[in-house]
Amino acid sequence: MLRVGLSLFVATTVSATALAQSSSSDPRVADARARFERAEAHYEAGDYALALEGYERAYEILREVGHPNAPLVIYNVARSNERLGRVRVALEQFERFLVDAPSDTPYRDDATRHAADLRRRLELERADAPSGGGPSVAGVVVLAVGGAAAVAGAILAGVAWSESEAARAGCEGTRCPPQARAGLEGAQELALAADVLLFGGLAVAATGALLLILLDGGGGAEASVACGPTGCGASIRGRF
Repeated sequence: MLRVGLSLFVATTVSATALAQSSSSDPRVADARARFERAEAHYEAGDYALALEGYERAYEILREVGHPNAPLVIYNVARSNERLGRVRVALEQFERFLVDAPSDTPYRDDATRHAADLRRRLELERADAPSGGGPSVAGVVVLAVGGAAAVAGAILAGVAWSESEAARAGCEGTRCPPQARAGLEGAQELALAADVLLFGGLAVAATGALLLILLDGGGGAEASVACGPTGCGASIRGRF
């Protein structure tokens, strides 16, 4: 399995003498090399998560000290992500390697092939993804809220009719005592509120039914519903 090996510390981008000087003057380079070696062992053992952790830390240290070979470690980071099945992340790392690594690195062609393969895999995954996942959530929510408001309106209408009949029982013809008139006024207010809930709820429920028809299950819209003294309304954002 081709990976950037320990030779990255004596790659042609720097001389062995210069690297030896940087290693002796900055102990962080030695730390990065030790982490890299442990990551290599983890990779060979199939412990790709541990290998990824080691490669990433080695890269961070080399980047902090400004080591010219730091970009080469990105290749190993990409290969570890690929082994872990993190296709999108691996592709991003290969593309980053191709941008940051020296143009004469021997791993450039291999990274280009891997990146192209990962792009095709992502395209296949998108092509195989189902277009819908069931009824529109927005449609179900709006329909449920509208239906509940309509039911509440119907119940309130029944209460208003009952109170109106009770108040009329205390009247004689068109003459009603103060208590009966108060009861009639209260019943009228209830009837008005019932109309708002009933007809507003039916309108909102109709909107929900329309959403169920027009929207797929991909969650392509967001909806909010509110009912007030003047009626109920639904606000919908998204695309059809």
